[in-house]
Amino acid sequence: MIRKRPFLSLLLAFGLVWLVVMRWPGVETAVKAAPTDATDVRVAEAVPSSQPAYGVNFISWAKGLTPVSQSRYDNGKATGATWNRWPLYWNDIEQTDNVFSWAYQDVAVHNDLQQGFKVDAILLGTPSFYTTSASLTRQLPRPVPGHPLSIDAVQAATPQGLYQPVFTDGSNVLEPGKQINSANRWARFVYTAVSRYKPGGVLAQANGWSAGQGITHWEIWNEPDLTSFWDGTTADYGQLLKVAYLAAKLADPNAQIIFGGLANDSAKLTFYNDVMTVYDGDPNAATYAYYHDILATHNYLYAWRSWYNVWRAGNTLAARNLSKPIWLNESGVPVWDDYPGPVCEPTSPYRASMSEQADFIIQSAFYATYAGADNIFFFQLYDDCGNQPGGTNFTPVTSCTGDPLLDPGGDAFGLFRNVSNPAVSGCYWEHPNGDTPRPGFTAFQLLTTRFTDVLPLWRLRPGGNDPANGPQEWIAFYQPETKSRILGMWARFGTAETAVIPTTNAHGTATLFWPDGTTETLTATDGFFTVQLAAATNKNAIWDPSLYPIGGRPAILIEEDTLPPVVSISGPPQATTQIALFWSGSDDGSGMATYDVLVSMDGSPFDAWLVGETAVSATYPSELGHTYQFIVVGRDRAGNQASSEPITVLAIELTEKLYLPIINR
Repeated sequence: MIRKRPFLSLLLAFGLVWLVVMRWPGVETAVKAAPTDATDVRVAEAVPSSQPAYGVNFISWAKGLTPVSQSRYDNGKATGATWNRWPLYWNDIEQTDNVFSWAYQDVAVHNDLQQGFKVDAILLGTPSFYTTSASLTRQLPRPVPGHPLSIDAVQAATPQGLYQPVFTDGSNVLEPGKQINSANRWARFVYTAVSRYKPGGVLAQANGWSAGQGITHWEIWNEPDLTSFWDGTTADYGQLLKVAYLAAKLADPNAQIIFGGLANDSAKLTFYNDVMTVYDGDPNAATYAYYHDILATHNYLYAWRSWYNVWRAGNTLAARNLSKPIWLNESGVPVWDDYPGPVCEPTSPYRASMSEQADFIIQSAFYATYAGADNIFFFQLYDDCGNQPGGTNFTPVTSCTGDPLLDPGGDAFGLFRNVSNPAVSGCYWEHPNGDTPRPGFTAFQLLTTRFTDVLPLWRLRPGGNDPANGPQEWIAFYQPETKSRILGMWARFGTAETAVIPTTNAHGTATLFWPDGTTETLTATDGFFTVQLAAATNKNAIWDPSLYPIGGRPAILIEEDTLPPVVSISGPPQATTQIALFWSGSDDGSGMATYDVLVSMDGSPFDAWLVGETAVSATYPSELGHTYQFIVVGRDRAGNQASSEPITVLAIELTEKLYLPIINR
């Protein structure tokens, strides 16, 4: 029979230097869960889940009076995503003072909901007649992929009236029945948008939607830590978010407000904490959950940063005893080796091959979920126009000449290639196999079908001499529904690796999944699986030419946990009227759940003292002159259990000599 043993002894037995990275702060570790936030009873705050859920950016958007095609919706649904994300540009909607045009947005919202998608609706873009900036209207440059929700400089400006009271009574105190102060233009827009699209709102009533059908999640701006999206100060964004929160909650107390997705620009890496510090000085911030329900963050190319960006956000929350869902609602990498990418430039900055893009999708999701991400969005469904203006197109390159003007390159972000029709795609419509999926589509499907409702277990970097920088990455999760351990593995550097993994089931069998959809059935030898991991190949991070921002091809090993944990108990050999007991358990397949502590006095049968305990220590009240034995029974989350060896403790009577005072001579 195969017995489960802790990873420490297993890896040492194989001469491997190991590192366990648990869920507490440290170098490249995941965030420790923070205490539950105390919230105002008048508003509903999101509750973190054990998912992730999945979304894709731009499955549809407000493109016109004609909805996106059914085939596009079908491809979006085929990814397994349940969320769509797209912007509602204020500057397009409010065309003159207090005159709103919602026609395009109505079409997109109605069809998204009819197709069964939930919407992360982004509110952004200041109308030119409301700006406080002297900036000229101009299209801001997009020198690198990753910031495609482009707005003009004037639309990035702080809106007029932002610091006016939100409500007509001159306050910023949310109470039922209050009215929005129209002098605060942003408050009026947010209130109007939420009132229109919320469940039971204007559009719901006009279309006879069922109860609960409508937009419930509102993201306040996009990448406000970039000056190309927000020209105000950090405090100005804090005010923008605060006003939006109060206005939205007046319209719909159940609305979920998302802190605008962070680009994590190196110049403003502390932006989230800086805004929260502004709120620390706001006497009403704690009452209103620091004016947001969810934090959103972004990451492109460098898979590990999906962990890092989520982890940092969690630390900012934990420092204030807050616990909120964290969404990675933009993540991806454009490809260079497929039209419209610069197919003659394999070292194109910030890009990847199609195979590497698929690898990034898996690695980013494992990193982010381990750090605590509750929802993961890929950018994006189709290439569309990427970072270029509408109408951008060129003929596919048939030979590489070395002349960049002949191979200009686009932004091939998509899980799908653009349709070969300019009227449909708007850009890059000359792919010979248009409207077909790239390998990243299959990788994303693997996540949405296999990597759901998981709980983080542990993380290892074995295989080298540096325990913090081993050449292999292992990240393990437990899936309660299937009682299975899900282990993602890949080589971190440019050398192939051999992973040797202890099994968690008595049969010694597991299924291995690869990003291209192929599967293998593995059989353990002497309790171990062996998996060959390909070397990493991507070196397109121009800030560090030695870095492999995407690891080698990841393998996902899934096996049921049927082996019992390893448990032990300890205590003093002798005690008096109190016996201090300590116990522990180790389970690498599903993690420890509960313990029972049993006691026997003077050879009597063992009786339960503690049942279903999650603590790992306690003090037993003993009687003098008796002999006690203790056993601990540990259960893992899959329901497997094991008993420790018994320990014996003598409760002795102290001799008279022990009570005599000590006399110093």
